[in-house]
Amino acid sequence: MDFRTFVNLLDSENEVLWVKSEVDPTYELGALLRQAENRRKAIWFEKVKGSRFPAVGGVMSSPERHAMSLGMSPRQLKGKDGWASLIASARANPLPSREVVSGPAADWVIDERQVNLAQLPIPRFFADDSHNFITAGLGIVSDPETGNPNVGFYRAPVIDGQHLSISAGQSSRLHQIYGEAEQAGESLKIAYVIGAPPALLITAGCRINRDESDFDIAGALQGKPLELMRCRTSDLLVPASAEFVIEAEVDFSRKIDHMMGEFPDNYGITRSPLARITTITHRKNAVFHTILGGMNREHNALGIYIFCGLREQLLNNLQSRFPGLRDIHVDLTPRRMGARCQINVALEKSSANEPHELIEAIYADHYDTFPLAFVVQRVVVVDEDVNLQNPSDVEWAIAMRMNAASKLKVIEVPAKGGGTTARLAIDATLDADKREAGKRPVIPGADEFPLDRYL
Repeated sequence: MDFRTFVNLLDSENEVLWVKSEVDPTYELGALLRQAENRRKAIWFEKVKGSRFPAVGGVMSSPERHAMSLGMSPRQLKGKDGWASLIASARANPLPSREVVSGPAADWVIDERQVNLAQLPIPRFFADDSHNFITAGLGIVSDPETGNPNVGFYRAPVIDGQHLSISAGQSSRLHQIYGEAEQAGESLKIAYVIGAPPALLITAGCRINRDESDFDIAGALQGKPLELMRCRTSDLLVPASAEFVIEAEVDFSRKIDHMMGEFPDNYGITRSPLARITTITHRKNAVFHTILGGMNREHNALGIYIFCGLREQLLNNLQSRFPGLRDIHVDLTPRRMGARCQINVALEKSSANEPHELIEAIYADHYDTFPLAFVVQRVVVVDEDVNLQNPSDVEWAIAMRMNAASKLKVIEVPAKGGGTTARLAIDATLDADKREAGKRPVIPGADEFPLDRYL
């Protein structure tokens, strides 16, 4: 399913709000987009000041939407590792992409002499954002080590009408490829795709190895080969159904500092190279996909795929050492500050100190290139009667069972960029001598008596 087909599907299900009056891309668009996301809706802006293109946001804002975009029922992906299993299966059974001569993404061509990014509805979301940012763009480069495509979400500040800077976080594959090209004294061809097929948006949020193809994994996710066409100014392949394709050349001799609202509801400061646009192609009647940055739903829903295998990894790594470990829940919702997540653990403890030993083991672990001490804000250990997926249940355990100062520990770890940051270790389990008094009151068989049956 391509991006446009999916938006039309959402609209047919009354999942899209339509704004017909003109909106300003500076702040006004973002303010309306946040309200739409809070209502669990996508939103289409028919008129954006200064642009002839409409904009849409809030499209991929939940796992249920992601399932729908793959032609699946959300029920098919229920379970604690539903998405992790689906993605693992797609990686194990990639479906090779298919090259086509052309596609809707090349309906219109804007050559280098006519390129003007000011004509696109590129928003500025937050008061201290340094630039207007493209946030839903997928950067595509060819990995010089493997020849495979590297695809990822890379925010792009607009520098002027003909230049942007495609950012690459220090842990990203693109950052490695940037470094290799710069060290070799070479420029780098890059394609920047907006309105990509939903399956590729999901894959781009995952952590894909350099010897794997994002395109082929996306094909496996959607159950049919991804159709690709060649760029006009490079040999890069891009989705033939994309809304926009911005072709550019990265020049490492000039770096740009920029700042934008990020996952944990603060600002992220990045330095990345300048990219000169060589052409833009787009669909007829193209719509510009934008993702509200910061701690917001679509940004979070796509961004957390990078950690979709973390629960399974922790269980595999820790259960032999901690036989009483019953379950783990990795909470990556906006309430838990995006990637600064909380890990809830159910433990049948064998000693008073075991919860903190388990917490220390979690903070000492790594997920891919990420030290968990950097991405995990709190680890909470609870008893088996607490629902790990229910934040209110976990907070109840903290309030009722953390009955001594020794059960709360602050762990100081190095912070990215220098200095330190604090992480919390919380033992919210019952003491052995309080197990009877600390039991929760339960109505036996309460689920067997639904109220509606009696009304």
